[in-house]
Amino acid sequence: MSRLWDMAVRCGFYALLLPLVSTAAPTKDFEVKAFYVDCRTEVMTLEAMKRLASDIAGQGMNALVVEWEATFPFTKHATLCNRYAFTEGQVRDLVSYCAGLGVEVIPLQNCFGHSEYILRHDRYRHLSESAREVSQVCPLKIGEATKIFTEIFAEVARLHPSKYFHIGADETYLLGSCKDCAAVAAASKDGKSRLFVDYVKAMSRIVIDMGKIPVIWADIILAYPEAVSELPKEMIFVDWNYGWKPDHFGKLENLFRAGVKIWGAPSLRSGPDNQYLTQWKKHFDNLSVFVPFARDSGYTGMIQTSWSTSGTYGFHYDMSYEVLDMQPVRLVYPMAGFNALVAAYCRAVNDPLPLDGPRFVEEYARTRYGLDPSGGATLWDYFCMSQEAVVPGGKDAKGAPIGRVLEECLTVRTRLAGLKPRSNADEFAHYPLMLDLRINYLRYKEVEAEYESPSYDRGKQAALAAKLRPVVEEAARLDKRFARLNRDYLKPGEIEYMTIMRNEKMKALYSWLSTNK
Repeated sequence: MSRLWDMAVRCGFYALLLPLVSTAAPTKDFEVKAFYVDCRTEVMTLEAMKRLASDIAGQGMNALVVEWEATFPFTKHATLCNRYAFTEGQVRDLVSYCAGLGVEVIPLQNCFGHSEYILRHDRYRHLSESAREVSQVCPLKIGEATKIFTEIFAEVARLHPSKYFHIGADETYLLGSCKDCAAVAAASKDGKSRLFVDYVKAMSRIVIDMGKIPVIWADIILAYPEAVSELPKEMIFVDWNYGWKPDHFGKLENLFRAGVKIWGAPSLRSGPDNQYLTQWKKHFDNLSVFVPFARDSGYTGMIQTSWSTSGTYGFHYDMSYEVLDMQPVRLVYPMAGFNALVAAYCRAVNDPLPLDGPRFVEEYARTRYGLDPSGGATLWDYFCMSQEAVVPGGKDAKGAPIGRVLEECLTVRTRLAGLKPRSNADEFAHYPLMLDLRINYLRYKEVEAEYESPSYDRGKQAALAAKLRPVVEEAARLDKRFARLNRDYLKPGEIEYMTIMRNEKMKALYSWLSTNK
C-alpha cells in the first residue's frame, strides 16, 4: 500500500489505488460538496464569507462548514464570545444568503478536543482533562458536559437549519491523562477507546435528540476500530487526509466493513504552511490523489478544509496555571490568496477524472488572469518550488542552506515579476507578496543564524544590526502591501495582529542588536 500511494502521488495518477478501495458501489457524484471556513483566527468579514459562498456555489458546491468557535453570538454562554463575534443577525444573514445559493451552512461545534476557547474560562475550567493544557474535555465528566453542551448545541442549532451538526472529536490526544481517566482505561478491556466512545455517544445523543445527524472527524475512531459498532448508526465519519497514505490513522477497512457513511476531507492550508511558506504542490497533489480515491471508495461527501492555524495553542499562565491568554501556534497566509486552490478543489470534486495540476493551472492562468501558456507554466513552477520550514543551523527542513533557498526564491520572483495579468490583478498580487514575505523571512533567518552560531561575539553586534536593518525596513513595506490586499477580507484588528506576530521575533532581535552595543 505504501509504495502504491507514493507512486500515485509522484505520478498524479490514482488508478494504482483502486485495489485499496472499499467494495461499496463507486459514488458517481458526492452528495455533499462542502468548503470549510475557520473562524478560530483570521476571521473573515461577513461580506468576504458571502463572496466565498457565491464563488463556490457557482462552481458546483452545495455546503459551507463553519467553525464559528468564539465568533458565534452565544447568549446563555456569552462568556465564550470574543471581540470578533458576529451578531445573531449576521449569522442569520449568512445562512439565508447561502440558502438562496443552494448552499447549506453546516456548523462545527467542538465539544471534546480543540476546546481551548471554552476551557480557558473559569466558568468551564472544571471540565478540563488537564490543569495545564486546557484543550480537551475530560470524558468522565459526561454529566456536567452534557448539561453545558446541550445548551451550547441548542444555541448553535437554532441559527442553522442544516440536518447535519459537526461535533469535531478529533485529535483527543489527552485521553487517559488525568488520574481518574487513566484508572478507567487501565481497568477496561477496551482501554482508552472506552473513554472516547462513551463520551462521543453522549454528545451524539444531544445532536440526535435535536433531530440532526452527528458528524465527527474519523482519526480517533480509526485508532480504536473496536468502538465503531457502538456509535450511532446515523453518524457520519470524515476521513481527513492531507497527503498521507490511506491508513495513516488506522485501517480504513474497519470503517468500510462496518458500512458507515464516510465523507473525505483534503486541505487547502495545513502544516507546515505558515505566513512565510505555502506548500502549494502538496495541496494540488492531495486533490489529484485523495479525491478520486474517496470517490471510488464510496465516500458520499467531501469537505475542503482550510486551517488558519494548527489548532494548538501556547498559553500564558500565572503562577497557579490560570490562563491569562493563549496564542495560536502557526498562523497561515489569509485564504484570500488561495482562489486557485479553491477552484482546483471544485474541479476535482466535480470531475470524475483526477485533477491534472499543470493543465489546471495553465487553464486558470489563462481564464482568470489572461496569461498565455508560458505565463501559466511560470505560475505552475512557482507552485512547485520547494518551500520548507527553516530549522536551526541556517538550513531548511530538507537540509538546503538558506542561501541556496533564497537564490531559488529570487529567481522565481524575477519570473513572476515578468507576468502582467490582464484581469484580476489584485488576486494575482497575492502570489508575489507571499513570495516576498518568504524572501524577507529567509533574509532575517540568515542574520539570526549568524547570531545563534558559536562564532558570534559582541564585537559582531553592530555589523549584524546593520545587516538586519534593511530587512526590518522591507518588512514594514510588505506590511502595507499585506494590509492593502487583505483589508476587505479580514475583520478589523486581524491584519494588525497578524503583522505583529509575523515580525515580532525579527524586531526583537533588531532591537537587541541595535541598542545593546
